[in-house]
Formats: sequence, structure tokens, C-alpha cells
Amino acid sequence: SYVGALYTGRATRGQSALGTRHTIGLDARLATRSFIGSKNLEASAFWMQATNSDSLGDSRAFGGWLWYPNDIWEGGGGFQQVGARFDPAVGFTPRRGFRHYNPTVFYMRRPAARHPKVRRYGWGVATDLFTDLNNEWVTREIDVRLGRVEFHSGDNIELNVTPSYERLQRDFAISSSVTLPAGREYSFTRYQASLSTANQRVVALRPSIEWGGFFSGDRTEYSLGVDVRPRPGVRVNTTYEYNRVTLPEGRFDTRLIRVVADTQFSPFMYLVNNVQYDSVSRGLGWQSRYRWIVRPGTDVFLVYTHNWVDDHLDPNQRFRTLDRRGAAKVVYTKRF
Repeated sequence: SYVGALYTGRATRGQSALGTRHTIGLDARLATRSFIGSKNLEASAFWMQATNSDSLGDSRAFGGWLWYPNDIWEGGGGFQQVGARFDPAVGFTPRRGFRHYNPTVFYMRRPAARHPKVRRYGWGVATDLFTDLNNEWVTREIDVRLGRVEFHSGDNIELNVTPSYERLQRDFAISSSVTLPAGREYSFTRYQASLSTANQRVVALRPSIEWGGFFSGDRTEYSLGVDVRPRPGVRVNTTYEYNRVTLPEGRFDTRLIRVVADTQFSPFMYLVNNVQYDSVSRGLGWQSRYRWIVRPGTDVFLVYTHNWVDDHLDPNQRFRTLDRRGAAKVVYTKRF
């Protein structure tokens, strides 16, 4: 359990054009492992206020969650609201002007007698429900886990079906040649089958296939993850994803590849390199992050980020630098 507070300030050189922006926040987490005897229960909440708007309500964000992480039942839910003009100035927010609800329940049972292969099996439902600030539906995803089987080996298989609803609040340029108009409503259902092998193996695989409706048409997604551990402390994760999208408005394909190399020099020092390329933005990104744990709760981070774009209009400069930046962070924890 904890209680925390946050303050950020961002100043610009031209104060007359854009003044210093401030953000304050509070968060808390309360947890117990003795709920109704010996059950786990967690509750958390946060509140943030930014100064980029004259209307305090428009530049505020808050939410809370309650979670019951136990065997055989696991579930809970939460609520989050972000104002239409909330801007933390430092960091980012994925979207604005929404209310989010996510009730979730999972049932995972162990075989009555010790099964030679199966550790647990079960099913459940996870939801993502978004409305605007007038409580009109924007997004509705109900992810139904038809079945999940976990084996003693660490491997698992899972089948899902996801009925979805989308109401576009603005024009959606889903590709360079296809734009879906604002105001349209879409209802569609998607299906997914996935397999994951135990990650303690030298080579672990994570194949999956997803198919079904997608806005006004269909989309099929093929994904493969390959995780390699050549020796203790070194891990390389590679993910490839291919999407084939067919809509009445047009057809297009997308590809994404990501490589994450994690090198642990000691229990207190490691380096992570993350490289990603996608065929839509034609952007290549690299982030290198070094972490030194001086002692538990006190950390030093050094981060370097470099982004390029594949400029096909200039054959003499295939990858042109978009931006590069470095950052450092020190975290100190006082225990009492």
C-alpha cells in the first residue's frame, strides 16, 4: 500500500507565447491479503489537475480501481475520466474527453486430481467501455475468453471472441488511401487463437491469429513472437505482425517488426535496447535504456531515443533522422 504525490512544470523560452504549465497529482493504493479471511483485495485511485485550461473540469483527470486477484476467481473493475483539455505538458495522455469503464471477471480452475499435463483451465470476460463526457457510447469491446489452458510446462493456449462497437468522433485516416468519415457507427466481431510456450526455454514462441470484422470490412492478423535466451542475463525478443485489411473503401496491408534486447550485467544493472519499424509510418525507432539500481528503491536511468523515417522520395537518403534526444532520471525512496 502507498500514497503518492506528483508535480511537473514545463517552461518555454518564449513565456509570452506559452507560459509555464503545471500539473499536480495524487495517487494511492491500498491492498490486503486478509480480505474475508485469506483473500487478496486491492484498491487504487488517482487525481490530476493541469493548468492549461481556464476550466478546471476540462483539464482534470481522475479514476479508481478495485481488483480481486485470487484463485479460483479473479476480477474487478474501474472507472477513469479525462477532461477534454487535459494536457500534462510533461509526458502524454493517449486520448481526451472520455469516461472509461472496464469490469472484468476470470474463472481459472485447477483439476480436482493432479493432472499430468494441465495446471489450470478456465474462461472469463474482460471489457473496455468508453463514452464521451455526455455519456454517449464511443467504443465498446467485450473480450470473451472462451477457454484458456495452462500446462505444468509453462505453455498455454487461448481462444477469444470479441464483439466490438465503434462510433467515430472525427474522420479516421486508417491508411494513406482510406479515410472513414466521422459520425459513422460500426459493429463487428473478431476471433483470436493464440499459443505461448514457456519463456524459461532457450527459444520460446508466441504465435497467434486473429480474424473477423473490422469497421466496414474485414481484417486478418498474423503475429509471431520469438524469444531467445542464449545465456542467463541475455534475452532477445522479436515480434512480427502482419495485417491484411479489406474494406469497401479500400484494401491495404500493414507490417510491424520489433526487436527488444535485454542485457543484465548484474542483479543491479541492465541495458535494454528496443528497435521497431512499421510499414504505415515508415518510421524506424530505437530506444536504449540503462538502469542502475543503487539500492532497492533508489535507481538511476539513462535513456537515448533516435527516430528515422524511410524517405522513399529521396533514394540517396533512405532513412532520414526525425529526432533524437537523451534523458536522465533519478528515483529515491525513503523507507520508514
